Amino acid sequence: MARTRTAGRAAGTGTATHTGLVLDGLARDPARVALRYGESSLTAQECLDDVHRFARALAATGLGRGDGVTVLAGNRPEAVLVRLAANLIGCRVAMLPTDRSVADQVAMAEEARTAAFVFAPERFTATARQLAGALPAALPLALGPTPVGADLTALAAPLPPVPPAPRWRPDDVMAIRFTGGSTGRPKGVLRRFARPPRPELVAASTFLLCTALCHGGGTTADLALAAGGTVVLQDGFEAEAVLAAVERYRVSRVYLPPHLLYRVLDHPALSRTDTGSLRRVTYTGSPAAPERLAEATRRIGRVLHQTYSLTECGPVTRLTPDEHLDPRLLTTAGRPLPDTEVRIVDEAGAPLPVGRTGEIRVRTPTVMSGYWRDPALTARVLRGGWLHTGDLGSLDAAGYLTVAGRRGPMAIVDAHNVFPRDVERPLLAHPAVREAVMFATTGPDRLERVHAAVTTRPGAGVTARQLHRWARERGGPHGDPSTILVLPELPLSATGKPDFDALRTLLAQAGPEEGREAPEAADGVTGGRVTGG
Repeated sequence: MARTRTAGRAAGTGTATHTGLVLDGLARDPARVALRYGESSLTAQECLDDVHRFARALAATGLGRGDGVTVLAGNRPEAVLVRLAANLIGCRVAMLPTDRSVADQVAMAEEARTAAFVFAPERFTATARQLAGALPAALPLALGPTPVGADLTALAAPLPPVPPAPRWRPDDVMAIRFTGGSTGRPKGVLRRFARPPRPELVAASTFLLCTALCHGGGTTADLALAAGGTVVLQDGFEAEAVLAAVERYRVSRVYLPPHLLYRVLDHPALSRTDTGSLRRVTYTGSPAAPERLAEATRRIGRVLHQTYSLTECGPVTRLTPDEHLDPRLLTTAGRPLPDTEVRIVDEAGAPLPVGRTGEIRVRTPTVMSGYWRDPALTARVLRGGWLHTGDLGSLDAAGYLTVAGRRGPMAIVDAHNVFPRDVERPLLAHPAVREAVMFATTGPDRLERVHAAVTTRPGAGVTARQLHRWARERGGPHGDPSTILVLPELPLSATGKPDFDALRTLLAQAGPEEGREAPEAADGVTGGRVTGG
């Protein structure tokens, strides 16, 4: 068991590494079930053996320290193990989102400087063919029999499960995590092997991953394994399957962004499911309706844990389960973590007083090293030790952060600023609305207009006309958008955030909005035009 005590630190250094800590966690209790997927399971020892075989097979192809390995395999256990194996021999890994177009996946693989790409042949052979054509120097490796490249599982099977010596160095790039925010081409965020001093590992738990392994949930899965826990993997979200897994496997932790949390709350199986094992239900990524959060606490328990997080730095603030009991705090994202500083600044970078809205800037030990192959953008975003988030928010006197949205979605209408919260909050307060997001367009007259897209509870039957009236009554002219799209679901980007470009396309394709009411002229506002505040 010597490797258990040494794998967490880079050879010849005293620096803890992310990969080493996960391998340590697997070795700590090798007989436990570490990964579950469908009806199959792997013990921690079986995971370690597969990691070591995969590492030796990858090394035998000529891959080594500094080479790029790109993985397109969804949430299969092999995706977790191949990532660890590639890191073990010093490779950097890029995990591709499964729900992007093939063109986007090829572009990200090219951007990642891929030396080898590993894919699940039952789902991604067509993509692998295009990757092979676009990247002729990259080695295609499949997780099973394949007409494209070699079968990595067959190459690894006869090899001894003896751990190779770790080849990483603390300052080497461990991972490239792509983030596109809500618009634009995804940016590659660098993560190095050296592990920041937090978050602290929690006690062994059973973590359910029903969101993409390539995003924040993948990091939480790693931390669960590092703490001696179990990870239940599901390929995508389905509310009934999530509830069944919680009860069957006594799940204690799960990540559910608001739109998925709402679907769990709305599913009839919730009332007959034993959720007593849950200790933490984490959500982040978009504003949540206070009424739905209060409902979740009533029905699931004192388990909600909100974070304001960014791919570039991880969690910044948190709202604890106990704080969710205070209705006044449910519109906030909590307070900064103990090792994190948050500033609110104006456009010139000057600090703003309590209650004023400006750009959120963050200083934290978990901030990224920079953007992959983009020093100019890195220099603009990381300045003087501070991350310029591009998000807008305010701090109250007690230090609670309220996030108003991205700088981009803010619109200037009739010389007034309209923030996403001005439009989204009144709509989210409607009992039929599950999700609401504001977006803006600019017309030929170069004037901005704001719009909203909402999803509603099943069978709600609410109309856009009714929502306009509701928004005006509760948000005034500032809260009533020019158009409200009532959709079955919001289009999302690869990072799980609302896709504003897709919403603008839907708006352009929609005809005149049925039942749109013009409010009575008041305070210079006529014809349904929105004035901002």
